[in-house]
Amino acid sequence: MTYYADLTPYTYDTDESAAQEAAAPVGGSRDSGKSSESGESGESGDSRDFRGLPQVNVGWLARVRPYAKGDPPPQLVETLKQMQRTHRVQQTRGYHFCPWCAARLLGLLGARDNCPRGSAEIRVIGEGVVYAAPELIAHYVEAHNYAPPAEFVRAVLASRS
Repeated sequence: MTYYADLTPYTYDTDESAAQEAAAPVGGSRDSGKSSESGESGESGDSRDFRGLPQVNVGWLARVRPYAKGDPPPQLVETLKQMQRTHRVQQTRGYHFCPWCAARLLGLLGARDNCPRGSAEIRVIGEGVVYAAPELIAHYVEAHNYAPPAEFVRAVLASRS
């Protein structure tokens, strides 16, 4: 996975029409209000219109780069795990394995089967900004004590209401 510093401009795919379509909840159109596969309503935070809002990177970590560490606030990991199901975008055709877990499991039989992996991104809408994060961000917070920027954490926790 490519490293991007937190809160730098997201530049991978900034086509607004594609981003709008990607913001549709899983299993329903953006405006349908239908339930997704996970039982979430189409009215969740991922269905709001974010056309024209800047997108910034959060959680694009690399083993060779230091990152902020800390204890996550209550509900952050749980909410991020839910967002892995309801806020998925940019699905790829392959997987990215957690670099820390992959290094720890290197050489062990069946290690790839037991290594956390992701194949998509999530979007979190904040105040005037959209945060683009790898699907593995919940794992990074939970297993490797990654401390995302405070404004991202606020946006994630605000999406619960």
